[in-house]
Order: sequence, then C-alpha cells, then structure tokens
Amino acid sequence: MNTQHKIAVIGLGYVGLPLARLFATKFPVVGYDINQKRIDELNNGNDFTLEVSDEVLQAVLVKENPFSTDINGLYCSSNLADIETANVYVVTVPTPVDKNNRPDLTPLYKSSETVAKVLKKGDIVIYESTVFPGCTE
Repeated sequence: MNTQHKIAVIGLGYVGLPLARLFATKFPVVGYDINQKRIDELNNGNDFTLEVSDEVLQAVLVKENPFSTDINGLYCSSNLADIETANVYVVTVPTPVDKNNRPDLTPLYKSSETVAKVLKKGDIVIYESTVFPGCTE
C-alpha cells in the first residue's frame, strides 16, 4: 500500500475496529458501521467493547473525513457518502452460525450490497470474515 490509498473498514466490531485503528496510523481511514450509537461512542473516543483502549483509539481519531484532506487517521461514520471516495474496502462483518452450524451470510450480503453502491473500477475489496472457501465468488 501507499499513501494514496484511502481505506474504508466496513463493520467496527472486534475485527474491524482494531484493524481500522492500526491502518489509521499510516493511512486515511473511514470506519463504517450501520449502528449510529456505536459510531457516536467511537467518535467520542470510547470503545465499550474493550477491543481498543480509549487512549489508543483517541490517538488516531480525526474530527473530519480524512479522505478530503489526505491526513492519516480514523473517522467513524454511518453515512455511506463518507466512504464513496475510498479505494480499498475491507469488509469485517460477523458471520454467525445457526444451531446446525450453517453460516448466516446476511451481514456479508448486506455489506457487499453497501460496498457495491460506491465501488469504482480499480477499487480493492477484501473480506475479513470467517466464510467457507468459494463463498465470496
């Protein structure tokens, strides 16, 4: 990767938030999640799931979308328009299983539909979700 990459992390749970935080030390990152309450707590510098300490989170947070200024840092949003200029999309949504251990791919489908709305030629999409081989094809 180089500094021209603008990374959107889709899903700010136990995988997405630590990943977004780490990327934000070197790249402009927008963390996207559909849970507005989660977005608000993160932008206030608090991670109540304790995946990232408040101090570490606060060290990378920026107050505005870093894509518009090309600064490194993390901005959290539930607004799709905030990730439309990204060129790398990392999907980190859960893949829960039912009582028969069959995966519920609904979060993966929904997040893929979301990314498809802003995807442009040349963009990169990475799935960081526990799925079976061939699933993303």
